[in-house]
Amino acid sequence: MTKVRTFLILGILLALPSGYGMFYLVTQTLPYLRERWLFFFSFILFVSGVTLPVFAALNKYFFSIRRIVPSTIVRESLVCGILCGTMLWFQIGRVLNPTIIFLCVGGFFVIEILLRTRDSVNIRGGFDNMPPEK
Repeated sequence: MTKVRTFLILGILLALPSGYGMFYLVTQTLPYLRERWLFFFSFILFVSGVTLPVFAALNKYFFSIRRIVPSTIVRESLVCGILCGTMLWFQIGRVLNPTIIFLCVGGFFVIEILLRTRDSVNIRGGFDNMPPEK
């Protein structure tokens, strides 16, 4: 899974059914509790599917390792979907403002930087595995 084309196909397979589900929920149902939760679930899947190939291309062409790590791509697209779903939830409650947007996006950005830093650490065999001296 090192090609952007693979993530494009996976994104389409994720975004099309969830996009159709959102369309059906908005046009054919009333906003009861179950339909509202299905809408948010479909929205998160739709945004994740749309951003999957975008993050794959960004990681392939703009980062120094020049390879795609599938777990990183899936994590980034899911975080983007969850963040957009959270913003939609706040907007429905009429509490979304620039401060909340800045705090949520900034928090997820800091978490992503910390996770990327953890992923890039290499353990040196023989030196880091030595028992501590007494």
